[in-house]
Amino acid sequence: MARPLLGELLYETGEITREQLDQALEVQKNEGGLIGIILVNQGVIKEQVLVKYLAMQAEKVAKGE
Repeated sequence: MARPLLGELLYETGEITREQLDQALEVQKNEGGLIGIILVNQGVIKEQVLVKYLAMQAEKVAKGE
């Protein structure tokens, strides 16, 4: 099963808006980088939120979701 996408997790839980995700994805497309780091650098989320959602993502992978 595919790993749940971090940006989608953040969006689905209301941490970020679709517009914020789309802007970060545009940066990623043009400049490269990891979506979580891009969102932190843009000031959209704090590092603590990133760590929380990375753990959630890893947990979903471990459970096979």
